[in-house]
Amino acid sequence: MAQRMLFLRPNGIFGLVLMIAVFVALFFVAKGVFTLLSWVAPVLILLAAIINYRTILNYLKYMLGLLRRNPLGGILGVVLSVIGFPVLAAVLFGKSILDRKIAKLQQGYMKREQDEFVEYEEIIRREDQDTLDLPPMEKKNEPPANPYKDIF
Repeated sequence: MAQRMLFLRPNGIFGLVLMIAVFVALFFVAKGVFTLLSWVAPVLILLAAIINYRTILNYLKYMLGLLRRNPLGGILGVVLSVIGFPVLAAVLFGKSILDRKIAKLQQGYMKREQDEFVEYEEIIRREDQDTLDLPPMEKKNEPPANPYKDIF
């Protein structure tokens, strides 16, 4: 029985080799992307500062607040920010672009709302037309008709 436990079928070995190959390929792709981002990161940070500098300031305020509230978590966040600087630069660049688009959309919406006039007509009611003269209602003693009466 011990010999059966150590035996791997050929399709099990093939699956294991394929899984290892996929993870190695993913590692090299991630390494290439990280290397490319490390070369482009300074440019991305400068572009993020030009597009919307408040995004970078908000991130720095967030990190300082994290350091004050939770010193251990803040130190961990700073260390991860330094290690993952290329990824952080790309994220801040993307966030600055999105913040700029949102600000433009809000400005356009506010401008459209302020410039839009609604046409209306003022209705002046006369004093003698405050009440309606309706005939008195007749009370019926009959119960309301039941449409389901004939079904059963």
